[in-house]
Amino acid sequence: MSAAFRLLPTRHHLMAFASSSTTSTAQSHMVKRYPAFQSNGYVRLISKTCDNLVNKRNRYDRFRDCLRLATSRKQNIQVFSKDDVELMDVAKCAMEIMSSNRRSFNRTWERMSPLIQLILLPCKSNNKMKSIADVGCDHGMLALSLACIAWVNQSRGYDKFLFSKVYGTDLSSQALENGGISSLKQVNFALSKISLLSNDKSLELPIQFRIGDGLSALQPSEADALVIAGMGVHTMLDIVIGTSEATALSLGSEYLFLQPTNSRPQHLIILYDGLQTNLGWELCDEKVAFVGNRWYISSYFRRNDNDCDTIGVYRFPGHYLLDNGIFDSYVKHHLEWLKQDFERAPSLVTEDVRWIKHISSLKDKDEWKGLAAWYNDR
Repeated sequence: MSAAFRLLPTRHHLMAFASSSTTSTAQSHMVKRYPAFQSNGYVRLISKTCDNLVNKRNRYDRFRDCLRLATSRKQNIQVFSKDDVELMDVAKCAMEIMSSNRRSFNRTWERMSPLIQLILLPCKSNNKMKSIADVGCDHGMLALSLACIAWVNQSRGYDKFLFSKVYGTDLSSQALENGGISSLKQVNFALSKISLLSNDKSLELPIQFRIGDGLSALQPSEADALVIAGMGVHTMLDIVIGTSEATALSLGSEYLFLQPTNSRPQHLIILYDGLQTNLGWELCDEKVAFVGNRWYISSYFRRNDNDCDTIGVYRFPGHYLLDNGIFDSYVKHHLEWLKQDFERAPSLVTEDVRWIKHISSLKDKDEWKGLAAWYNDR
């Protein structure tokens, strides 16, 4: 065996380097350790070996590797946005270990990742969102993913921009016991296998699960932000408005992140009417995903202050998605759907009519206007 070849890493060393969560990180370590790595033409072979080793690591290994990477450096307090990718990776790996199978995980992540992106959005501007509650959390996957994000940021020793407390509430004690609480044990077990902190901070996640109807499980000032997903728009409005003393306003919540199950225009307009016109919430951003032949539109609302210039400004569903390709297909699909409904019974509900007129009035959207001609030119 040549001297040059002996300078290359062994399989044992490759496995050690592959403990990094990415192949590129593993390769960078090998370049420093083995000078012959680049000079003897073994790059492609070792790169493929690294890929295989990294990909064969189980989901718990990937979760721990992701946490190690995310907590290995101090957060730059001036540029929060550069850490978005790492925090999203943390949420993704956390959701993966709670999923029953790969297909279930992929679908859940595609649907939930836009909502998590919206939640991180106001955290970039030194906001007051220090706590967040996932209302109707069911199995707690979203709440636990947010708790992992909060835990990582606290472990960095700097949590100025991010929420530090997460609540998961649900009416069903069985759903929490079999879902959220059981998954919490899984995540805490994974955390117990690593030692990331040099101080006395707890390795357990900053999350509490509570049983309660709507917002009744929360106390005033406990949740600066509310997340509601996987429900119909009427149920969401009932929760925000409240059927008891617990309402979003009485709790002092300033942020709403919503993802209803039904994204038909009439349902979204009912939701947006209720929040903007009746309750004075301001639409700040939106995301859209297409998963399993269904569109999921996530919305970020913020409570208006009395001196806010945008009080009374109404924004239709899709206001922030006009140049989004997925939303373009959403508009075309629903215009055709409404056309077929109209042909069967020549009448539409008020909300659908408002949506069609709005879509037809938008600038630089002549294609949408042409697709809506069946109603406008009748």
